[in-house]
Amino acid sequence: MKLKGAQIAIDMYSCKDEILSDCKKVETILQKAVEDYKIGAYSICFNADENGEYSFSIPCKRGHINLHVYPQLGFAAVDVFTCNDEADPDRLVGFIKKQFSPDKAKITFLQRGDFGSQSDMKPRRKSQIKPMHRARNAGNRLLKIVMKPKSE
Repeated sequence: MKLKGAQIAIDMYSCKDEILSDCKKVETILQKAVEDYKIGAYSICFNADENGEYSFSIPCKRGHINLHVYPQLGFAAVDVFTCNDEADPDRLVGFIKKQFSPDKAKITFLQRGDFGSQSDMKPRRKSQIKPMHRARNAGNRLLKIVMKPKSE
């Protein structure tokens, strides 16, 4: 039997507050994602803490999806693992990222079950920052320089 799978982890920073603060919207996004990208979900389990943090765990056909949401931090973390040949985990993660609309995202890809060489085991990483986030930060730095009192 040949076993080869993909594991994708994505950390999303400064996500849309209207999404993070509504766990029903997040559940709807996850339901659409597992249906559209053929991940083969069996059920969606929800867990909430008293401090507003919550998570979803979705056991799937030959894999799983876990989502942890921290609304007060504007942060969400998703882990997708699948060995299902019909699934499209890359596009699923892209869809989730688009829905949460983070200012910054860090994505890590791992190939699982690849019995190749040791050098194959290093994950590939990708970071993305939205241009508006950069512009906002540049404006704040410029304002500090302009408003700085002159030394006499």
